[in-house]
Amino acid sequence: MNTDWGYAWTKPNAKADLKTIESDFLVEEVLGYEPDHQGEFVFLWIEKQGVNTDFLAKRLAQLADISPSRVTYAGAKDRHACTRQWFCLHILGQTPDFSAIEAVFKAPEIVRVLRQTRHSKKLKTGGLLGNRFSLRLRNIVGDQTEIEQRLALIKSYGVPNYYGEQRFGIRGNNLVNGRDMVLPGRKGTHKLNKTQSFWLSAIRSWFFNEALSLYVAQGTWDVLSEGDIAQPRDGSQSFRVKALSLDLIYRLKQGDISPVLPLISDGWPMGTNAARAEQMKALYQSQADLLDGLMTFGFARDSRATRIVPKDMAWELLEGSQGADQLVLQFELPKGAFATSVLRELFNIHDRSQEKHHETTAIE
Repeated sequence: MNTDWGYAWTKPNAKADLKTIESDFLVEEVLGYEPDHQGEFVFLWIEKQGVNTDFLAKRLAQLADISPSRVTYAGAKDRHACTRQWFCLHILGQTPDFSAIEAVFKAPEIVRVLRQTRHSKKLKTGGLLGNRFSLRLRNIVGDQTEIEQRLALIKSYGVPNYYGEQRFGIRGNNLVNGRDMVLPGRKGTHKLNKTQSFWLSAIRSWFFNEALSLYVAQGTWDVLSEGDIAQPRDGSQSFRVKALSLDLIYRLKQGDISPVLPLISDGWPMGTNAARAEQMKALYQSQADLLDGLMTFGFARDSRATRIVPKDMAWELLEGSQGADQLVLQFELPKGAFATSVLRELFNIHDRSQEKHHETTAIE
């Protein structure tokens, strides 16, 4: 299955290393509200490094002596990074000393409880405003003028909102397994386990990326037309464009709104204008069997913006003996967006954490 999707600002020539050390990739959740310090849900603000999110949630459940099903988080975070995220535990009685979890993990694994409070409502999957990133890219090779121009374009006009390579697994394994599961169609009504859900999500995301890449090639990925659905940048209610106006064009150019494309579900062609829907149908015909199988799993109607414009983006190129050889880059993205989709428009990225993964696998 193709994963060579198009570039908005042409394929970059410069190269850079990502995650040379885990602290080079720092991501913090932006909750979007302040816990109200009361209620039956314990909220933990935790910094972790080298630890899988789901694994940590299970360890927290053990410490609290509750079922793992009573521990939630808004979204999984990269193990090979420094991440700060919220965990929510449904605890009615006395609250355990969660700082004890720090002693369970030994270097290079790090877990720190930075804050503990209570809230009256459960933290649900996707219950975030966004994520804030602070990244350091090393061993840059390439023309500094090109890098600066790309940074300026991304800050002003954004990048295609592709699902990142993490969604598709190491060497695309989620796509391979997902295809095998989806092609025959759904068998039975049993609930999918977490791994199967990842595979299913990968296939659905792949269809979206294929359509978005088509519009990137056409130069219409960031263009609104009559009948499109527009998504405000602040996450407020999307709306269908009945007619273009100067105000809509201005908001589009400012990055305040972007077009959306529908994700596969029953009636998905209604999630865009008629012309786009027909183009997407024609594109998907090459994978008609896979699309038919995917439809048997049943999905709620959903869509995704075609563009992300990073918020509060700032950067500094650091000089080495041969010129600029490091980039410190900061920005905020809405929930569901991938930092790697920003970085792919800047550099040919060499993810050093993948080398470490292969080394660990070989040792094990």
